[in-house]
Amino acid sequence: MEVRKIYQNRGDIGHTNPHDIGKLGTSMNDTKERQGASQTRKKILIIDDHPVVRQGLTQFINQHADLVVCAEAANAKQALKAVDKQHFDLAIVDMLLKNTTGIQVTKNLKSRCPGLHVLILSMSKEPYYIKESFQAGARGYVTKEEVAEEIINAIRQVLDGKIYLSAHLAKKFPRKTLERIKAGYLDDSVWQY
Repeated sequence: MEVRKIYQNRGDIGHTNPHDIGKLGTSMNDTKERQGASQTRKKILIIDDHPVVRQGLTQFINQHADLVVCAEAANAKQALKAVDKQHFDLAIVDMLLKNTTGIQVTKNLKSRCPGLHVLILSMSKEPYYIKESFQAGARGYVTKEEVAEEIINAIRQVLDGKIYLSAHLAKKFPRKTLERIKAGYLDDSVWQY
C-alpha cells in the first residue's frame, strides 16, 4: 500500500460544521480560497493502521483553515517514506501500529526530522506509554476517546511548541511532575512519583 497523498485542492475540504462531515461540498470560490490558504496551513502527516481513523481525522482536520493533512501512512515504513519526500509540521502517530509502536515511530521520525512536532493518539491511558512517548520526542498525547475539538486543540498546542496532555490524563500524575513536563523536563527523574 502506498502512502496516500491528500491534495489541498480536493473538493471535500471545506469549512463546515464538524457535525456535517457527511455533507461536505464546495463551490469554485471555496476551492480557490482553500488553494490560497493552503500555502499557510500547517502540514500534517497521519500515521495509523486503521483506514477509517486516518480518513476520519483527515476529513475533520481539513475543515480547519490553518491545518491540512497532506499524507497518510498505515505503517512506519510508509511514514518514513513520506517524511523523506515532503516537509511536515506535525505527525499524528497511533500508539499501537502493526509490527511496531508509536514510540519507536516517533524516535525514527525525530531522528530524520528533528524539527517535526509529534502528537501521539492512543487508546491507552497508561502512564508508562505517556512517559515513553514524551521521552521519545512526542510533545503531545491524547486518547482516541477525546472529542474531536480537543484533538484540534492538542494539534494547535503542539504546533505552538507547547507540551499537551489532556486533562483526564494529567490527573494520573502529581502536580510537580506535570509542572516539570510542561517546562520541558522529560528525563527519568521527572517520572519518579
